[in-house]
Amino acid sequence: MDTKKHYKLYKDGKKWCVMAFATVASIVGLATSANADDVNTTTTSTVQTTQVAEETPATSTSDAASSAVQSNSVDAAEQTTNVDTNVASPAVTPVQPQDTQQKNGWVNENNDWTYYQNGEVTSGRDYTYLPTINGEGNSWYLVDNGVVQSGVQQWAGSYYDFDANNNYQRVDNNYVQSQWGMWYLFGNDGRIQTGVQQWAGSYYYFDPSTYLRVDNDYRQSQWGDWYLFGNDGRIQTGVQQWAGSYYYFDPSTYLRVDNDYRQSQWGDWYLFGNDGRILSGLQSWKGQTYYFDPTTFKKVVNQDVTVNNVKYHLDANGIAKQVSNVDAKVNRALSQRGVPYVWGGNTPAGFDCSGLVQWAYGLGSAYRTTYQQATLGAHKRDVMNAPKGSLLFFGSDGAPYHVAISLGNGTYVHAPEPGDVVKIGYSKYFTPSFYINM
Repeated sequence: MDTKKHYKLYKDGKKWCVMAFATVASIVGLATSANADDVNTTTTSTVQTTQVAEETPATSTSDAASSAVQSNSVDAAEQTTNVDTNVASPAVTPVQPQDTQQKNGWVNENNDWTYYQNGEVTSGRDYTYLPTINGEGNSWYLVDNGVVQSGVQQWAGSYYDFDANNNYQRVDNNYVQSQWGMWYLFGNDGRIQTGVQQWAGSYYYFDPSTYLRVDNDYRQSQWGDWYLFGNDGRIQTGVQQWAGSYYYFDPSTYLRVDNDYRQSQWGDWYLFGNDGRILSGLQSWKGQTYYFDPTTFKKVVNQDVTVNNVKYHLDANGIAKQVSNVDAKVNRALSQRGVPYVWGGNTPAGFDCSGLVQWAYGLGSAYRTTYQQATLGAHKRDVMNAPKGSLLFFGSDGAPYHVAISLGNGTYVHAPEPGDVVKIGYSKYFTPSFYINM
């Protein structure tokens, strides 16, 4: 009885255990279905299986429950694995769609125009034919690593200028200011210019080393001739001052004029010598003698001038005619009256008799003494009628000891002796022996 009772209790307990397990399995299945939105159909089948198990006879409950628990355990493990994988994965930033369009043509980048071809720029420096920046046809540009260049730039052994205000085009035949402030001239092929160049109706000179315009200088051209350029760089013509003198530059050839008598731009005439310098004083020109004022450099007319103790009369045309040469020499001697007698003297500091004659007549060293001067002409004896300017000698023909300069009318000027001065003497008191005409 007790045994049957215990067995019955055992069977009842066992039945409850199976039911408990089935219930737990059902709850696990429902929980899994609620937490995972993407659970596969196996879970649903498990729930259905559990429900069927509750309706089976007791004899098969144990087996069914065991099968259900195992099935639920496997499915739950698979579901747990799926859920854990989703939770543990790090957050992934969505990839944004990229613009796949490449740069082509001219692109303005930081105020510089850069030329692209298929998204790339050409490396290096080149002068190349490209579509224009403004989109109107093609043109030539200097580019450096794709970036267009402007201002004065070095290229192919020379310098060029590219105008940023004119579509970066090369500048031809123009005088332009560089990006550093200096001015340069560019020719018809765009190259920077040197030497003598024509521009804006005149000629200028550009230094071959600096390429800068030269002002206030006399320069040799590339073909060898010399030209003068003024303070504004223009080539000069007419009378111009340079290096402490004056020169004349022909208005047609711009060349310096040598050995010619030319009219200045203000109308006056000037004579220029064989080195081009303006001339003054007594000058010969085309077979005539003229005198040019040392201060004004102009030809003097209708006046008398004395040059080297020789007096000249200048007529209305400026032609010089020598006035009595004798008078000039006599006057020169008379100007030294009062100068003391000095033995061997032949300067205004002091004279002896032959020294005064040498100085007044401008004689060379070969005629320094009285003996030497006595050989200058024929000896004449009518001493009381000796003409003005003749030389009067005292003593023998071969050994005269004194000489004087005749003033005419029996008078003369001389340096008499030590302790005396240059003065006038008289033939009636101290009579000469002979005279010679000068």
